[in-house]
Amino acid sequence: MGKRSPGGLSTLLWIFLVCQRWRLSDSLNGEGRALLALKGKVEVDPYGALANWDEEDDDPCAWCGVECTDDGRVVVLNLKNLCLKGTLSPEVGKLIHLNTLILHNNSFYGAVPVVIGELQMLKVLDLEHNNFSGVLPSDLGDVALDKLDVVSATTRGLLGVELKQNGDEHDNKNLGPPDPSANSKSPPPPPPVVSVMPLMTVPNGQSQKPLVTGVPALRRSELETACEDFSNIIDSLSNCKLYKGTLSSGVEIAVTSAIVTSAKDWSVQDEAHFRKKISELSKVNHKNFMNLLGHCEEEVPFTRMMVFEYAPSGTLFEHLHIKEAEHLNWTARLRIAMGLAYCLEHMMQLNPPPILRNLNSSSIYLTEDNAAKISDLEFWNVETEADWGSSEITKESSTVYKFGIILLEIISGRLPYSEDDGLLVLWARSYLSGKRPIKDMVDATLDPVPDEGLNALVEVIQSCINEDPNERPTMKEVADRMMLITAIPPEEASPKLSPLWWAELQIISSEAT
Repeated sequence: MGKRSPGGLSTLLWIFLVCQRWRLSDSLNGEGRALLALKGKVEVDPYGALANWDEEDDDPCAWCGVECTDDGRVVVLNLKNLCLKGTLSPEVGKLIHLNTLILHNNSFYGAVPVVIGELQMLKVLDLEHNNFSGVLPSDLGDVALDKLDVVSATTRGLLGVELKQNGDEHDNKNLGPPDPSANSKSPPPPPPVVSVMPLMTVPNGQSQKPLVTGVPALRRSELETACEDFSNIIDSLSNCKLYKGTLSSGVEIAVTSAIVTSAKDWSVQDEAHFRKKISELSKVNHKNFMNLLGHCEEEVPFTRMMVFEYAPSGTLFEHLHIKEAEHLNWTARLRIAMGLAYCLEHMMQLNPPPILRNLNSSSIYLTEDNAAKISDLEFWNVETEADWGSSEITKESSTVYKFGIILLEIISGRLPYSEDDGLLVLWARSYLSGKRPIKDMVDATLDPVPDEGLNALVEVIQSCINEDPNERPTMKEVADRMMLITAIPPEEASPKLSPLWWAELQIISSEAT
């Protein structure tokens, strides 16, 4: 037998590698390949959120933002708040089992693929705060109000209406919905609401056995009435819908409901997550937190809900970046920052401290008097202890870092990521290091800001975003330092309660006992 030539060996090796690559690609199912096509259309991924979308990983259910049924069918794609830029691939139409598509607060542009209107299982759609152009698919416009349980306010207003044209100026400072005047009917202003303390008893005595001591179990029938037959939808999250409701007492509430509507689709693990979430939230009782007021657990119809305080004035993100929202002056921003600091200090002292997976300006709501309310509305946190490490220091240092980014966002008025400047923390580096004047970093819409206080706050930011997690301060240290800078004590950073409403709540509580 003659010797095999080097060229022949190279050819065989090439064939082997091609076959291996074909085998790996073939092992990925159709939905996985559709997701890779979606990734291929993403031009900017500043946080590396899609880094684990890898063709060599044949389990797309483990990819960031993807949730599946037990048999591996993709049912949720949640890419909210990731600052992704690109177009939306028509391959999304191959995710035929998809019931939830959330692209909220990104920079997707171009036309919305027609195939979205053909997704028969789709129940939750949120395209808000992007730069799509053209018109929504006609199929979606015809059936969306009947077919979709949740359509974001912006999307609902745009059914059958042209979106922003490609030629329009792209403004990263205003990633908000189109001008309401473009629609025939402007949305009504939000009703006045008052912040309330957590209820320790159940209004009207509508109680069941609570899952956790001190967290009332409310009846679905009462929540259904409060939320206008669950038609008053105000947001969509990755695993739940968010409703606004009004109890018979007049107290307004926010209700999150699991998107699962059948007990057969609710696993033992889901139930464990739900109960753990309620247990964790029951330990957080702070005036700058959207406190848990109660929960609902019924089997017919299948119901898993959590009831929270309601903050009526939108999110911090909206007030900082959307021109239609109320402008926040320097004093208001400092008060919000102090409310966050005090609340996070309190949470980090709990044992164990909660994991705030989505701590950003979009998860911070404002009360009627613009006090901060940190929210944790989703049904469970995807992260586990293994993701964060066993050290409590690791959890706190991550929270401190996120607070530093929010404080930087509050001072600068800039997005966490923009097309022109990239990541906010990188844009600010030259100012934080002293290479550029710090005053030039401040939001230009603000009146002159005192240099002394500004310089001190910049030092706090620098310590919070230190590249070495072990060198970052604790939240208590951050709150103490900021208290010295702003002279805003906890009671001034808290929402102002109405004595009349509180008296009424006391009466209701007395009647229910």
